[in-house]
Amino acid sequence: MSSSPTHKALWTRVQLPVLTLAATHVIGLIGFKLVWGPTASWMDALFMTFITVTSIGYGEVHPLGTAGRLVAMFVAAGGLGSAAFTFTIILEHITSDTVRAERRRRKMQKQIEALEQHYIVAGIGRVGREAAHELIAIGAPFVVVDPADASQSYCAERGWLFVQGDATEDSVLERAAVRRAKGLIVTTANDATNLFVVLSARMLNPTLYIASRAVDHAATVKLERAGANRAISPYAIGGRRLAHLMVNPRVVDFLETALRRGKESLGVDAVVVGPGSKADGATVGSLALKETTGVTLLALLRHGVPVADVRGDTLLAAGDYVLVLGTAPQLLTLETILAR
Repeated sequence: MSSSPTHKALWTRVQLPVLTLAATHVIGLIGFKLVWGPTASWMDALFMTFITVTSIGYGEVHPLGTAGRLVAMFVAAGGLGSAAFTFTIILEHITSDTVRAERRRRKMQKQIEALEQHYIVAGIGRVGREAAHELIAIGAPFVVVDPADASQSYCAERGWLFVQGDATEDSVLERAAVRRAKGLIVTTANDATNLFVVLSARMLNPTLYIASRAVDHAATVKLERAGANRAISPYAIGGRRLAHLMVNPRVVDFLETALRRGKESLGVDAVVVGPGSKADGATVGSLALKETTGVTLLALLRHGVPVADVRGDTLLAAGDYVLVLGTAPQLLTLETILAR
């Protein structure tokens, strides 16, 4: 039997009827052999027992007297009863919610094992749900990791890939295919938990891009030291956004629209210059990005620092990030030019 809890529970329930069914066969085998005596073989007795239990009804292998008929009635009653009970338990087990959930979990795990360059959302509270919806809007594959049963139901209703467990544990992150993931979003409401998740994920995947929520703004430095590429406080961002809305509401509206790459017409993206690509070592003017792709160059980031005064003779180098504004097809065309 399988070592899974559901199979162990099934075996515990069917032990008694299965043993009863086996005992009935043994009693029938011995009983028919004794009734018939040396004129019948053990195979005759076994065959008679089998057709009696299964109610096939081929007929008596050898003539039965009163004692033989009593044996046949006992075998029929015991065999049919225990067999029916066994099949009922197995059918109930197959159709139970626990088994269906186990089948869904195995199917989902196979889907997760097939993922590459996906994102992991650790924690599916209010912040995590917003992050998940944004990933859906841009069509990015992701896996949710959360220990709560309510979170599992929430993700199941929406068809999201889900791993139930504590993201601070390496085995849980392994089930979410962290070694093949592109990024990790840590959104739990506890800075200590976020810190452990970041540490675990960084050890398992040194190249993983990690963005973590910081409940306390002072925790951002610790999270970044632990391995997070970025640590942000939603409260600090929300406060700044409210202030910007008061001062420059139109600018905030534009950026809010441009950063949503789902069904919106325009989007802002940062495209990296790949080593050995057409753009590596070329000037901005020679690429003619506006003419060839239609995108608008907004800024150039080199080693995370904005390059001032980007002109046509500005040389691009591998690792530079070109910040541009354009439609989804335009951004895709630009990626093919700047990629390796």
